[in-house]
Amino acid sequence: MESDGTAARGRVRETDLPAGLTHGVSREFLVAEGLPETAAFLDFARPGAGLLETPAWPDGRQRGRTGPLFVLGETQYCGSRVVLNGVTGEVHLAAWADGKVRRDLLASDLPALAGLIRATEAVARDAGQREAGDGHRGAAAAAARAGIVERRMREVDPGLFGRTAQNPPAHWGTALLVASLAWGARPGTEAGGLAGGLAYEFGADLVEEIAALTGEGRVRRYRQEELPAVLSHGPTRRLLTEVGLPLGSEMFGVEEDEPLVTMAQAHPDSFGNGDEAEEGRGYQRDYVAIGWWPHDLAVALDGATGRLELPDWYDEGGPAAYLHQDLSALLFALWTYERLRAAWHDVDDARRADTWEVFDPHMLLISVVDELVEAVDPEAFATAGHSWRMLAEDRHTGGLLA
Repeated sequence: MESDGTAARGRVRETDLPAGLTHGVSREFLVAEGLPETAAFLDFARPGAGLLETPAWPDGRQRGRTGPLFVLGETQYCGSRVVLNGVTGEVHLAAWADGKVRRDLLASDLPALAGLIRATEAVARDAGQREAGDGHRGAAAAAARAGIVERRMREVDPGLFGRTAQNPPAHWGTALLVASLAWGARPGTEAGGLAGGLAYEFGADLVEEIAALTGEGRVRRYRQEELPAVLSHGPTRRLLTEVGLPLGSEMFGVEEDEPLVTMAQAHPDSFGNGDEAEEGRGYQRDYVAIGWWPHDLAVALDGATGRLELPDWYDEGGPAAYLHQDLSALLFALWTYERLRAAWHDVDDARRADTWEVFDPHMLLISVVDELVEAVDPEAFATAGHSWRMLAEDRHTGGLLA
């Protein structure tokens, strides 16, 4: 594999290849190219440490239906083996279940596997280049990039994608969805862009997709006269009037037609009078009541900076005050979460069983959701008392995607 961030460090000496591996293309590839240590949600064995070993399945049987299977590595999300058929050169996801080796085709051969890995890894890497895609970010940009890469994958391995019995193939569609989320937004700048000066920049379609995923697709865009004078942060004002906020979301709720007011005006019983403003989080009385968060918590927006906080309405001062750096970070985190949640609910157990023998998209999705949401705004996950981490680690709900 070429040196592009997934460069192989796993070339194998000819003398280390097992005699049972008779597929010529596979032998040549492993000696000349090799596989990366980790890429595209797959981990490959270290060179020189038994890179290719016949699986020791529970009953001792070691052969596939058409040839011996040699372990290349495993997935990062459920431990299923990545195996190579030593005779045909096909690469499979494999696991022991119901008394036999279950398999899903992962690639037609090792060169195709390398091409599919490169295509998947390039998605997020390219999104990190600020001007890639003419600088466009948002739901449409993510969908467009995923479509381009899927077509590239079909060209890389037409045999894999052309199989009617396995459509879509295992692993790659979900891996591509996860990778494409990087195209949802790009880091903001001090000026410029629709939401310039905020943590992230993205098109209005990102908020529209949140609304479509969580409700009836309606977005609340505010008029200038609906914004209080205390909201002096220009980038936040522009976001509220030009991009808007989604209606109908279970995670983040906003009023449909009421003008924005301060926390003291919206929640007079909780914030008291000015004499109590310095007690606890009494300073939030002059913040803007922008919406609602899980556990019946109001979201308080600092009108001067755009920072989002939660009140200390629980015992012992919980949850932590910090929610997000600003509305752009909240919306990007929310979109990331809702895209993964939609994918989670799109595949039920019956459909999965009819499509794949081994691959479970739920396992891949649940393995990445916390990390991806946290990456948007790490401070939102800083401690066990921060709301996002509380939601992610809630044993009663089973985490963010359950």
